[in-house]
Amino acid sequence: MGTHAKTLRNLLIAAGILMAVLFVIVALIAANLGQSASESFRSQYHYELKISTSGPIEDAVLLIPLPSRYDPETGTNVTPINLSRASLRNFDRSGISVKIEDFDGVPMLNISADRIGPIYKNRITPIPIMPGQNESELPKPTQIYSDRYSEETPVLVEMELYNMIGADPNHEIETRRPIGNEPLVMPYRVVSTLNASGGPIDAYYVSPGSSGYVVEVPFILSFDAEDENVLTISSDFLGTNQWWILGWQSNSYHERLRHEFTGPCNGTYPVRGVLVTGEGVY
Repeated sequence: MGTHAKTLRNLLIAAGILMAVLFVIVALIAANLGQSASESFRSQYHYELKISTSGPIEDAVLLIPLPSRYDPETGTNVTPINLSRASLRNFDRSGISVKIEDFDGVPMLNISADRIGPIYKNRITPIPIMPGQNESELPKPTQIYSDRYSEETPVLVEMELYNMIGADPNHEIETRRPIGNEPLVMPYRVVSTLNASGGPIDAYYVSPGSSGYVVEVPFILSFDAEDENVLTISSDFLGTNQWWILGWQSNSYHERLRHEFTGPCNGTYPVRGVLVTGEGVY
């Protein structure tokens, strides 16, 4: 066999060994990444509610729809929201009742009080730190609160409720097809399909390429207020899957509702929102 033939054979053998080694390395990396994804995988629901009123409302009963789903095992609609683990800010719990109650077979958040007053605060202006200046020598900003709007207290404060709920460890949230599979704000009516070109929809902005729906849900409100009063209620619900592969990866679905109610209210008010599905990595 000539020298050229031996060299070619040696190169082919070396190439074969190299390919085998690379195959083993890739397989080990894939297995490790798969194990990392499996070990780090988690599913969670996030719920956030914000309420503000420009003036006092009296004899208030606010029935606000909650995310829920039908449970075939119990034959009832159940919500993942757990008030015992929820974080509440700026709620006067001595005068405001916050509870979940069943209304026509659907869990709803009941916020009621003889009076719910507004909270205003002042703006805090950042103080620049000059070179060589000691931060401890700067005057400390003072937060001022009031129950009415003024030049000194122009910022309306929102009452906030936040709840993060871990899903069943064996359950991967169906983020592409949540309708019929996952909790959604109920009762709801699908109004239309989101336009793939995106853009503003009512009070919301939807990114181009998003898929999902415009939905409508009923708020049941009863309270007295001045004719010019504005009560603003917004809710956000997010279902997300997360895992680690060379960095955190995730996918999710997201439902948003927001509406401004003017003057006194006494009845059922349809509120439109958006349900965006299939966001993230798959």
